[in-house]
Amino acid sequence: MTADLSPHALRATAPVLDCAARLFAEHGSRALPVSDLTRRIAAQTGTDAASLRRAFPTRFDLVYAVVLRSTRERVERQLAADDPGACPVDRMSGLVVRHVETGWRHREAAALAHEILPELRAVHPLRHREIGALARTYREHIRGIIVDGVLADAFHVEEPGRAADEVLDTLDSLLHWYRPEGGLSLDDLGSVYVDLVIHHHLGCPR
Repeated sequence: MTADLSPHALRATAPVLDCAARLFAEHGSRALPVSDLTRRIAAQTGTDAASLRRAFPTRFDLVYAVVLRSTRERVERQLAADDPGACPVDRMSGLVVRHVETGWRHREAAALAHEILPELRAVHPLRHREIGALARTYREHIRGIIVDGVLADAFHVEEPGRAADEVLDTLDSLLHWYRPEGGLSLDDLGSVYVDLVIHHHLGCPR
């Protein structure tokens, strides 16, 4: 098995992982033999095939790296962009817009995550805990903004933890229905979800 990749290594291999995510989206996570995956990724990214085989000896290693990189990027971007001194409504609005943009960009990886996490729990609990820890960090970050909003009398929810779960479920729902060719731009989609989260889920008066 390949060693777990550091954040630096994941960034350095971003073109490889983006290419792998596209191939998995097109063919499924199990349809292509590892030799075909390696050959196609090497051809499309200019990466040495032997290096790819050493870094990702199995299909599962490659799927895991795709999911880990996308999860890390989402969480790190949200934490870095947040301004704890800003008003909770602005903080949550910014988080929603960023989630929509990042979630759509990594939609293939999100689909892979739903597929592999149960298997990952069984065959590689350490890797499962790593991804789970990132997800919990993000959920607690959202919960913290909601708590601040409740204390500031901007949000009106009884259980911030449950509200955070509902917000996450709502944001991830875009992966199941949104298609750019439908006429709704990604910016417009972000505005729709900001309105839905701020006013519907969190009870902020209009």
